[in-house]
Amino acid sequence: MELSHSNIRYLLGIYELSQGIACVRSADLARHIGVTKASVVKMCAHLVEQGLITKEHYGAIELTGTGIIEANRAYTNVVILENLLVSQYGVSPQNAHADAVTCLCGLSDECSEKMIAFALKTGS
Repeated sequence: MELSHSNIRYLLGIYELSQGIACVRSADLARHIGVTKASVVKMCAHLVEQGLITKEHYGAIELTGTGIIEANRAYTNVVILENLLVSQYGVSPQNAHADAVTCLCGLSDECSEKMIAFALKTGS
């Protein structure tokens, strides 16, 4: 499934807040990823259409089976990049997670993939 960087950022936020199993409130997601509640509502409608989440009107957000798979894939890549940033570049653990998410969601797919491949190759 081809996901935009914005889709990935929201899925990661839902996944992190829910620990992969619980429901998430829109306000909590907005605060977690630093966007407005209106942005969450708009993106959630898109993610529902893609079959990645379920959401009742004014209700909690929950990942679907497909959403869990996609979010887990992205989260695994974040952890790989996070470890690379700490071990190879000396980035503090406090900043490494946010920077890894930014790398995954802000850089080209090619660059992110090469960074992940390098991290796996070097055992970072």
